[in-house]
Amino acid sequence: MIVRECLNHWLRRYGEPFYVGLQSYRGLFFQPPGNLLRWLFSPETLNELPRPLWAVAVAPTVSLADGTALTWRGATYRVLRSLEFRFDTTPVYRLMLIEPVA
Repeated sequence: MIVRECLNHWLRRYGEPFYVGLQSYRGLFFQPPGNLLRWLFSPETLNELPRPLWAVAVAPTVSLADGTALTWRGATYRVLRSLEFRFDTTPVYRLMLIEPVA
């Protein structure tokens, strides 16, 4: 599948490393669009979430449970929500929303 191959290439070339314990992964980090956040959370819940929120696109083989702690750029974050995107039955990528751990 072309889209999956392109994403894997982008992850290898442009992805930033992040760590879960001693395991290393690569992801494309970005600020999540407001529409995505409004789709996933009620206005009340959205107002209570810590900031800044980040989204990270990873390979579909990376499966981190909600609540998993990860380290990126020397800071600790927690997986708030994980979504898997598929083309038919083939997983293409996984998108995780992460929040800072105070």
